[in-house]
Amino acid sequence: MLKNNKNGFWNVVCREVNRITSDRIYIISIFLIPVFSFVFFISMFNEGLPCDLPIAVIDNDNSSLSREFIRQVNVMQMVDVKEKYDSFAKAESEMKKGNIYAFVIIPANMQADVLAGRQPELTFYYSNAFFVPGSLLFKDLNVISVMTSSAVNLTSSLARGKTESEIMGQLQPIVVDAHLVGNPQTNYSVYLSNVIIPGILQLMILFLTTFSTVSEIKSDTSVEWLRKSGNSIMKALAGKLFPYTVIFSFLLILNNFLLFKVMHFPLAGSFAVTVAASILLVLAEQALGIFIAGLVPILSNALSFSAVIGLLGISLTGFTFPVEQMFLPVQPLSELFPLRHFFRIYQNNALNGAPIEYYWHYFLRMMLFLFLPFVVMVRLKKAMLYRKYEKK
Repeated sequence: MLKNNKNGFWNVVCREVNRITSDRIYIISIFLIPVFSFVFFISMFNEGLPCDLPIAVIDNDNSSLSREFIRQVNVMQMVDVKEKYDSFAKAESEMKKGNIYAFVIIPANMQADVLAGRQPELTFYYSNAFFVPGSLLFKDLNVISVMTSSAVNLTSSLARGKTESEIMGQLQPIVVDAHLVGNPQTNYSVYLSNVIIPGILQLMILFLTTFSTVSEIKSDTSVEWLRKSGNSIMKALAGKLFPYTVIFSFLLILNNFLLFKVMHFPLAGSFAVTVAASILLVLAEQALGIFIAGLVPILSNALSFSAVIGLLGISLTGFTFPVEQMFLPVQPLSELFPLRHFFRIYQNNALNGAPIEYYWHYFLRMMLFLFLPFVVMVRLKKAMLYRKYEKK
């Protein structure tokens, strides 16, 4: 008995490895889903920004200026002028079908109005059902229209004998010197891949931690699991979670290596900090999973609860919509999810290169999750020893 208690941790580790290798649900969850996530999201954002988004043009002017405007629009990296339509109804119909993301209406007499100093109105219609393409297209089309108008005014003013400095003072009286911090290329993959992939992995960690624990109770193998550990609930949990800790820590470190070292994503801070944050994220999510398993030791309920917690963790992280702009009572709830603190560490370290004294408290907050299993440990042990489920 003393020997069994001494080796209880490794007995449970070996037992869990056998369970992992003998059940395909573990193979799919641990290996196939993470690999698919890596390939899917990294390849989806391989260009950094959406490219060649299809749009259409309705040219009611057919002048040299309108044709130049269309050529300039088509040169933009994100835009591809697919069609030229004669009617508003046709363009609107194609946009509703999803064949184009936007269309531009060039008014009649645009060139004559520009040369006469009048202000012709270019009309943009874009679909905000697809938020990112719609916003980017509006930005690019607005820039092109301003540039086209400025070029015409510059040419006509030079012909009237004005100097270029005088003209530029009128066209652009205030020059904006903008510097994009952290992600100067406006690469969506830099911002999303570093959080969405860990977000998917944290969901799998929660599921597997809850499933592997509560399924033992459901299948009446929890007593044998506890016996393998020498009747130590601490060794039973530590031994069961150890293989998953190693695997998911490796996957997150591999993700960091691929993004920062292979794809050369901006890393203004320390790679070691990203590794430490990744390992701590795994431990915090496992602790949260054990807390759920002890709180609700019924498999279907525990998995449902894990799904809600995991999805809320992604939603309240703040990488798609700022937490500060959410409904006020919801904002404090974001602190209850480890992924939120992981995201803040990534922001401060990788994007801003801030010294660790500016974000060490996020590490501390993630560490607080490690105490959650102790809250339910007695309840979980009782469930392992006495709770029985009908076998179907």
